[in-house]
Amino acid sequence: MSESAPSSVTRLVRSVRFRITLAATIAFGLAFVLVAFGLVRSVKSTVEDRIRSDGNHAVRDVAARLEAGESPEALRLPARPPVALVVMGPDGEVVFTSPGYYGGDLPAGDLPERATVVRQTTSYGERLIFYRHVAAPGGRYTVAVASPLDSVRRSVDALSSVLWVGTPMLVALVGMLAWVLVGRALRPVEAIRAEVDEITHTTMHRRVPVPGSGDEVARLASTMNDMLDRLERASDRQRQFVSDASHELRSPVTTIRTDVEVALTHPEGTDWSQVAERVLGEAGRLGHLVDDLLELARIDEGRARRVVEVDLDEVVLSETSRLNAGVTVVTEGVSAGRVLGDVQQLTHAVRNILDNAARHAASAVTVTLGRFEDSVVLTIDDDGPGVPHEDRERVFERFTRLDEARDRRRGGAGLGLALVRRAVISHGGTVEISDSPSGGARVVIRLPAV
Repeated sequence: MSESAPSSVTRLVRSVRFRITLAATIAFGLAFVLVAFGLVRSVKSTVEDRIRSDGNHAVRDVAARLEAGESPEALRLPARPPVALVVMGPDGEVVFTSPGYYGGDLPAGDLPERATVVRQTTSYGERLIFYRHVAAPGGRYTVAVASPLDSVRRSVDALSSVLWVGTPMLVALVGMLAWVLVGRALRPVEAIRAEVDEITHTTMHRRVPVPGSGDEVARLASTMNDMLDRLERASDRQRQFVSDASHELRSPVTTIRTDVEVALTHPEGTDWSQVAERVLGEAGRLGHLVDDLLELARIDEGRARRVVEVDLDEVVLSETSRLNAGVTVVTEGVSAGRVLGDVQQLTHAVRNILDNAARHAASAVTVTLGRFEDSVVLTIDDDGPGVPHEDRERVFERFTRLDEARDRRRGGAGLGLALVRRAVISHGGTVEISDSPSGGARVVIRLPAV
């Protein structure tokens, strides 16, 4: 228990749900505190402004009537009477007071000559005094109003009390709401994680659930399913490749073993030179197959290449000079062409494409090479049976042999063109098969020129 509890707490604290909820709660709390502070100040300012407006209005109203000659004793209170209103005569005597006025409310002698509002703090609390000196027909009067600020304090205190109690509750409510909403938003992610955790090499057919929300999580699930599709296809290709490679490797080994066993069973009637010739032929075929498999594996694994500037014309001429397949090789159309790449891979690809052309040609293979704009184009034509249009993509798949080349000794293992395409693509080029003017097949390889 002592070891599992900290682990659970640690997972909770590190979870995306907890961090998002915490961030949202803190952000809302800070924002709400700032808004509450502004609201309190706004309420205080609004109430004070109302008190100032009422006090100034009362002073102006009484002063206007005194200036009009109305007797102080006959004054009527304003429509919105202030808390305390008093009119003092020229000698400072009180000539009019509002109901509820008692002496000491307005210190007339302490009022400045020019100011119109004075803020005072007394034993009764803080108040604003509004006054005006009036030159009336009956003499000089002073109109004064005292408006206590208790209402401001009460309003602010009431609002502050509500905010002090309500803010923590509201922040907690927002935190709980964020926790629930984030949990619901991340629920599909957890379902995806749980499903991925169950997928192994034996259950590659399984897929993660895709929510119907159409949001980022749904797109993530779709992308993961696409990735799983690619991994499943790659796994199937790998298993098929291993199966095909095992079958192809077994054939020459079986042939060698059979020839040797038959020869040993009947040694007196065996032509050992023929046996040796057949064994060497199968061993050479086996070695070529292994070389192709290793080269394909090296390309597929993306191992670091030794990239240099390659004179592709020299590679082509060198490989055509070694052909000994009983066909004529025409190389008059080979001109300079320089590319950037791995010499070994390019040489292997050119060798395979030439061997394939020579194997299927009836009498001649024509090779041309040249630079066209930003590409170096290598074209190999043969006068053989050609490649049917529907098979021109399939022949680039591994271990693919067309019906005309089913004989393993003549048709090879079906890896040559697959290796050519992989090598060309890894160098940023393209390879395609079309019809040759001589009636056979034309293979066109394009590589970026230097």
